[in-house]
Amino acid sequence: MSDAKPRFANFPERELKVLIGPNINPTNTKALSRFTIGAFEMSFIQQENGAVTVEAARQAMNGLAKEVGMVVTKEAHRDYVGIFAAANNDVQYKLWISTPFELTQSAHLIWVKYVELTGEQKVGVAVKNATGYTTDDIRNVLNAAKAKAVKLAEGEAFVLKGNPPPRFQKKAKAEAEAAATEASTAEIPVAEAPVTSG
Repeated sequence: MSDAKPRFANFPERELKVLIGPNINPTNTKALSRFTIGAFEMSFIQQENGAVTVEAARQAMNGLAKEVGMVVTKEAHRDYVGIFAAANNDVQYKLWISTPFELTQSAHLIWVKYVELTGEQKVGVAVKNATGYTTDDIRNVLNAAKAKAVKLAEGEAFVLKGNPPPRFQKKAKAEAEAAATEASTAEIPVAEAPVTSG
């Protein structure tokens, strides 16, 4: 049992708590819990980079919406470069484009929240930290939020997990294959018939 204090991300919605889980590198861990500078404080270059990200997000959300019959809306907010939402009767996506963390750099976060409105009502969250985004990058974050969706109990925090390093993935895969092979080749003991003397 680890005694490490849980660290929460600075997720855009206060209703959902997002816990920073395992396999997230220190740079991203720091970025996930920091506050951004806000839309009014951005430099001209940061505003240009933000506009490119907003356009990529618009194209990614519209492409997804056409495929599954959703309506996309955009809202303005003073703390974000852009916020998009897409929903139909079954699912809802919400995407936030954060502003940079400092005046001298352009790295910013894309947050995506996926919610099933019917059925198991799973919730998924995905995030990406970069200086620039393409439509494909944002589409991958949208898909990741859906893939990571889990059913949460009332008040339970969503745990944001990273990918384990490749050496650990190979080791875990090898162990799983060895366990499966061992289970399939294990001999089941046969009860011996009682010996009778006649």
